[in-house]
Amino acid sequence: MKNLFAVLLLCPGILFASELKNPRITSTVPLSLDSLQHIARKYNPDIRQTAMNLRINAIGKLSAVGAFLPSVTAGLQLSENQYYYPTFINPDGSVSTYPITYTETVPYWDPDSLKYLPQAVTYTREAEEGKNRSSSMYLSLQETIFQGGQRLFQLRQALKEADLNEATHLNAQKTLDQAVAEAVTLILIGEKLVTLSQKLLEQRRDALELAQARFDVGTVTQLDVLQAEIDVGTAENDSSSAARDLQAARENLNELLGIDLKSSFPLEEVAAMGPLQFELDALVATAYENRTDLRMAELSTGMADDAVKITYGTYLPTVSAGVTFSRSEQSGASQAWTLSPRSRNTSYSLSVHWPLFDGLTRERSVVAARIERDKAREQTRALRLSIEKEVRDAYYNLQKVFDQSLITERNRDLAERTLELERERYRLGATSQLNLRSAQITYAQAETENLSKMLEYHSQLIALELAVGKRLR
Repeated sequence: MKNLFAVLLLCPGILFASELKNPRITSTVPLSLDSLQHIARKYNPDIRQTAMNLRINAIGKLSAVGAFLPSVTAGLQLSENQYYYPTFINPDGSVSTYPITYTETVPYWDPDSLKYLPQAVTYTREAEEGKNRSSSMYLSLQETIFQGGQRLFQLRQALKEADLNEATHLNAQKTLDQAVAEAVTLILIGEKLVTLSQKLLEQRRDALELAQARFDVGTVTQLDVLQAEIDVGTAENDSSSAARDLQAARENLNELLGIDLKSSFPLEEVAAMGPLQFELDALVATAYENRTDLRMAELSTGMADDAVKITYGTYLPTVSAGVTFSRSEQSGASQAWTLSPRSRNTSYSLSVHWPLFDGLTRERSVVAARIERDKAREQTRALRLSIEKEVRDAYYNLQKVFDQSLITERNRDLAERTLELERERYRLGATSQLNLRSAQITYAQAETENLSKMLEYHSQLIALELAVGKRLR
């Protein structure tokens, strides 16, 4: 981590673009594995997506708490009703149309004769037409006082779900760290392979010069020179392939880091191989404490147990209470809508809902929840066994590879000494080109096998760290 801060603060050659784009890193300061893992956690697109899932944790917890609070609903309605009725139904069922005119005889008081006299009066009835307006508003509060304890266990589930999201993100980070470590190891081994291929190329060129010199004095045939030229061409191809593979490994690392593929920076050497300093039982205990997938399984088991208790709550009654305040007013067409209606109404409610029998639906839900809980427990137990097996296998494999690396390293040293002797003998004319070429091939194979064991050692160490759930270096 210190290397990362040193690069950021002291090295003017490192350039980061905006986070919305792929930043390009150009540095002459070797970056450590910790620095690269920090960069990957910041810019890798997949890890950024898992981090986005954490945003729901806070609102998820508040939502679970909000289930204990009353629901508040408010409403406002302003309406206008316009009507027009041009027809009416007669007593005999026929339909007539307005307007209609009819005459009625009504009595009236005649002051001259001092008595009621009949008088005909004519009426005209027009179609009914008009409009009216209505203003209303309300405020309602509803609270579930008791729900069989279900909300309490739902709150516990929400808290566990938040922890599960965080554990998922942490597990993704650990997986990313492992991938970065493997990519760095491939590059470092690739650099050694490039150096080796260049060294072998120089040896082949040196052998070609010796063959040409001996051919000039007549101690070897032209076939020896031609074979030496073929060996040089093969070595050139191997050197070119090693360089291309190294460039591809660097770009793969840049893609994994989430940065521009053209980024360029040297890498800090990883720790050298050494004998194991770990206690196997201690590693297993550490794995139980640090494996995020085990933590996730335990949280899932706890959520399944809460789900069983939630189903038990369906056997208990639900008690709810509420209060509603409303105001309304009807007005004619000449009156505007109002936000202060004069008619008031207040209603209170208290309800108890207790399903006594629902056709055994609840019993089925309880059994299903218990099964899921028991399955989760068995999955957790199986995971603990799997974790111990992974740790033991990784430990044994690492120990085996280290022992094999000691042999390959000794073989490499012996092959190098043999090659030096054969080169000197060939220079003095005491051996044939075939023996020299055989020594070169043996040295190349021994060096390649040694580098392969180095790569395998670091890969197995990374696998052990992943099995344990924490860094061991």
